[in-house]
Amino acid sequence: MTSTCDNRAGLTGPLWICARFCRNAKATAFPAAIVLSLAIAAPPSANALEGFTVGTASAGSTPHILGTAMQQVFSEKFPEGRFEVAVTGGSIENSRMMRRGEAELGFASVTGSAMRNAWHGRNLEAGEEPYKEIRTLMGFVHIIGHLIARPGAEIENFEDIKGKRVGLGSSIRTSALHEPFWRSQGVAWIDDVEEVPLSSQDRYRFLAEGRIDAALAWTVGTKLAAIIEEYASANEAVWARTDKAALEEAGFTVFAFAPGSLPGLDFENYGPSLTMSALTTTDELPEETAYEIVKTMHENIQQVVLLLPAVQAAVENPAVFTSSSDPFPYHPGAIRYWKEVGLWNSE
Repeated sequence: MTSTCDNRAGLTGPLWICARFCRNAKATAFPAAIVLSLAIAAPPSANALEGFTVGTASAGSTPHILGTAMQQVFSEKFPEGRFEVAVTGGSIENSRMMRRGEAELGFASVTGSAMRNAWHGRNLEAGEEPYKEIRTLMGFVHIIGHLIARPGAEIENFEDIKGKRVGLGSSIRTSALHEPFWRSQGVAWIDDVEEVPLSSQDRYRFLAEGRIDAALAWTVGTKLAAIIEEYASANEAVWARTDKAALEEAGFTVFAFAPGSLPGLDFENYGPSLTMSALTTTDELPEETAYEIVKTMHENIQQVVLLLPAVQAAVENPAVFTSSSDPFPYHPGAIRYWKEVGLWNSE
């Protein structure tokens, strides 16, 4: 009978790959002599950079691009290794994969509502324990919230959206990431508007056609999402003015956008960080391994920028790399590295 690990590794990769995928199997017919040789030849701390699987999100998403860049970096630095990128459903699925031993690393929106709920054990599948074992290695980009309106909708300040037709994400639950942002601006989330659930593509098509008055918008760091940039290249973009003091009072990390930094923006505006996309692992990853992963990524960050220019914002403001990921703590190995390079300011 062919074992699960034979299928996963195809017997063409190193034996440690097979052993890794099988470590949580309930029944594995793995010869004791091979297990012993693996234990002697490749102890976990020495073997960690010979390969890993990193969970990302959908193909083409920010986490997937980050994972692809990461794969390129490690494949060049450790050419004998095997580094795999998994296309997944995102943060929670990545955490589940790490818990099941199917991935060592995963990208996650650590400060978003879904991951916060996972930490506290809310909105999980039946029988799942809270994800208290997740640890942050480094931050990459902040997802910053905005609201874009159509000309003639009479939306100048954020509160002007009350009573208007507003395009939200196709999943209201996903769009709810914006709720604290809206609340800080005096808008009671969807109770104050006529919500229209739409995919990203339909959202901006409806906005261009005048079928909605405003739509959720975001930047990755300070870079406009491609689909919104495409809309703004063919249509007049109107940005709802936000109250900076109210955002700060609500506890947001606030980013400033100078006039001209966004298409059609002719005044200084402010956007809150809705979440931070970070590289995560679990508390089972050895400290030395975590240290080497973070060190390798940080020393080769310009290669990541080539695939995802938004990461340049972290290069220019290195504090992003160690941004708070509360409630998830940073891994001790990551903390050691960030302290060595003078970027760790937390107690």
